[in-house]
This record gives sequence, structure tokens and C-alpha cells, in this order.
Amino acid sequence: MSNERNQHSASHGTKRNPRIPQLKDTMILIGWIASLLIIAGTSWILTQPLRDRFLVRAVNRVLEQSGDARALGELTSSGTSGSFIIGSWYTMMLARQMGAAGTKDFSDGTKAFVFSFIGEGTFFPCVAVVLPNGKVGEFIPLSSHGERIIKKISPGILRLYARRIEGAEP
Repeated sequence: MSNERNQHSASHGTKRNPRIPQLKDTMILIGWIASLLIIAGTSWILTQPLRDRFLVRAVNRVLEQSGDARALGELTSSGTSGSFIIGSWYTMMLARQMGAAGTKDFSDGTKAFVFSFIGEGTFFPCVAVVLPNGKVGEFIPLSSHGERIIKKISPGILRLYARRIEGAEP
């Protein structure tokens, strides 16, 4: 009976290619992966303001707990172009001593760059305070692990990070 089928399909010229089901399965898999990437990318873009707000709140809480009178202000630009360091630029504000009473802007135009520092093979969040003249004034690690690591890092590495940040200033 199978010979009859083969002869019948051969006589009509409709040969079934065994690769078509495999190609369909591959295309379905590629479609699923593409749709997941589109959903993830859209979610990433749409949640950016919320993530920025959480970042500012977390950094300001760390600065307040460490006794620093400064705080992050508004976002000036997210990400950097032409630099190997990815982070966000914020205005730097001086928090009033009362804390909940509010903040006021520095009059000198100090900026803050929030990024991940790489030290001893681990990442830790850090803030670089950029003075009005465009030079990095100091690095503020935002974790206790970061404080320990940044003390061990050589001044040459810190200068390298400072030059990259100064070169990427908006």
C-alpha cells in the first residue's frame, strides 16, 4: 500500500520535503525569541522613569545615612555616548539639615554621575561628584563593600575612571 502512495504522489509531482517541518519549527522558535526580546525592550524603555526615581531615592537614602549633606537632584541625561562607562547624570543638591524640609540647588552647578565601579572582580554602585570646572572631585561608594574596595584601588585606576567620566560629561 505504501508503494501505491509513493507512486501516486510521484505521478502528481508533489514530493514532500522532510526539511519543511524542521524549518517551520525553527521559524516558530525564532518568532518566540523575537517577541520576548520586543516585550523585554518595551518594558525596559517604559519603566525607565520609575527606575530613575527608585535610583535617586536609594542613593539619597545612602548619602543621608552616611551623614553627607548632599543629595541627588533631577536627572540630566541617562547613559553616555562615546564612553566605556555607562551611568546616569544628575544635578547635585545640598540637603537641608532638617531632612524632610526639602532641598536647595547648589549654586555652583555641581553634578553627580551614578555608575557601577568594578573593583577586585566585583561591581559596586558609586557616585562621582563632578565639580563645575568639569573635574571629578571625589568618588562616593554606595555600599560598605564598595568602601572597603575603593580604599584598596590604586590611585592610577581612580584617575583612569575620573578621566573617562570627565570625557563623557554632558
